[in-house]
Amino acid sequence: MTADQPPIAALRVCNSGAELLELVLEPYGSDHWLLPGETFVVWTLEPAGDEILEVEHAPGTVTVHSEVSAYVGDTDGNEIECGHNRPRPAESTGPAALFRLRLP
Repeated sequence: MTADQPPIAALRVCNSGAELLELVLEPYGSDHWLLPGETFVVWTLEPAGDEILEVEHAPGTVTVHSEVSAYVGDTDGNEIECGHNRPRPAESTGPAALFRLRLP
């Protein structure tokens, strides 16, 4: 996305760990995966109330909740698409290996 104005709010998210870190942007549910040492920026162009962005942390995941339209980009200002660096599911021999129901 190209913007004619600077962001209203920007939040840097850095992965200083040794494993992939999932960044989820809500309310969209978009996922963006940071490699070790990588930094993403969550930003918005719309003014809002005092609490534009809220951050929630869980092991391996950072969730950013936004009151307004928000975007994820790199530190150079390039937008990062949903699914960036998303890990692939484990290799399987068919759909049953990925999803299994316990039947009575």
